[in-house]
Amino acid sequence: MEKFKGEFAGLYVARDAERADASGETVTVASDFQLRSPHHFQRLAIATAALGLPRRAITDWLADVIYNYEGRILWPNGTEHGLPEIEEVFGDDGSYRWLGYFMKFAEEPPRQRPQARVVERLRVIDLAFKIAHPERARLIAC
Repeated sequence: MEKFKGEFAGLYVARDAERADASGETVTVASDFQLRSPHHFQRLAIATAALGLPRRAITDWLADVIYNYEGRILWPNGTEHGLPEIEEVFGDDGSYRWLGYFMKFAEEPPRQRPQARVVERLRVIDLAFKIAHPERARLIAC
């Protein structure tokens, strides 16, 4: 924070991938601002589609990765985030159609920012990549 003086004091936000502890014991979730970036959204869609999983298996993958993670999950400000409820985040979409639509953005860039109502879904997907594939997470967060 020392390098940001004056008008930027107190506004420094480290890139989430840089804040992840190399030992894998701490992961920082992405901020709403990052998740609502069209570029971040599309890179996350590309990485999700590259998993090669059907949409219903993606939520199983998310649950396996996140619930088996033994480290700490933090908000960008350093406070404890805790474990998200995967079923709660994806709501009533039992067929997970939203994930199918989301992965289509791997091919076609979004024309607008993601809506605020999908930010938690994006945060869970982003978090899973930070835990399971930190090298991909660094590319997503660019």
